Amino acid sequence: MIMNNNSNNKNIVIWLNISIFFLVIMVMIGGITRLTDSGLSMVDWKPITGILPPLNDTQWADSFNEYKKFPEYKQKNIDMSLSEYKYIYFWEYLHRMMGRFFGLLFLIPFSFFLMLGFLNKKITKHLLLIFVLGGFQGFIGWYMVKSGLVNNPDVSHYRLSLHLFIAFVILAYTYKIKLSLVFYNIKKINNYIFYNKLSQLIIFLLFVQVIFGAFNAGLKTVNIISTFPFYNGMVFPVSKMSINPFWLNFFENNYGVQFVHRYLAFIIVFIISYFTYKINLKSSRIKLESQYVLSLILYQCIFGVLTLISNATIVFALIHQLLAVLTILVMIKINHKMKYI
Repeated sequence: MIMNNNSNNKNIVIWLNISIFFLVIMVMIGGITRLTDSGLSMVDWKPITGILPPLNDTQWADSFNEYKKFPEYKQKNIDMSLSEYKYIYFWEYLHRMMGRFFGLLFLIPFSFFLMLGFLNKKITKHLLLIFVLGGFQGFIGWYMVKSGLVNNPDVSHYRLSLHLFIAFVILAYTYKIKLSLVFYNIKKINNYIFYNKLSQLIIFLLFVQVIFGAFNAGLKTVNIISTFPFYNGMVFPVSKMSINPFWLNFFENNYGVQFVHRYLAFIIVFIISYFTYKINLKSSRIKLESQYVLSLILYQCIFGVLTLISNATIVFALIHQLLAVLTILVMIKINHKMKYI
């Protein structure tokens, strides 16, 4: 629990709410960047000098010529026009600029609050950790892009999942700090120890599901399997899992990765349904939030199926990703709220 002065808390909470909003926007822009195959359009990483995009025809031609040296153009986009290149460049550039913007959105208010004495030592440590995670996230973003600039014109799905996972961690951590400030003067209770642990399990599984969602996106499994409920006519696609050792199929095989993502979704829906039913029998304390999270996870599954059968149509895929964000945030609120009166 982060203790702080009440009047100071209000200003900090406003700042954190704005930060959370832009973090969600950034995650969504990252989703668009991935879905439009824009991530490899910028083939260098210049954290300081790379703020300005190409500003004239000559600079655009130079940028496009640099892009042409790499596998994505040579193997996939050999017929790409300059206008098409500008389109994919826009999304990657916007994504990187959002990262820089968030750095300023953190540093300027943080420095201001620190100088005014609004931040105690404990909250300062938590906020500095977010800043460090943000810097690490920028590095991982480039580390991910770099994996698609060598031989294979697709980024490593492991690096993609790490990039997305850290984004969700930063978002969840920021939201947790905000909740601690909102509930700073409320007594801790131990009435719901079992349900607290169950809610923690749900949050853990949701983060695992995010990782496997990124695996699916990185491997582009919808290009191979886009049918539901079966896998191209198969109930259990064991015959398509040919990687040795066998367990590696669940991390690198299209069928295996999608199998985990689908069945983990069923498990999460079951556990959330059980949690909602049981906690509402015991108390009405989180009745509204538990109903929200149950609705969110059901819609999440629906849009997951729509994303699959539509071959990852951008609208469906983005809604699917947004619902993942909202589901995790509501579960964090439930977990936090059950600890305090």
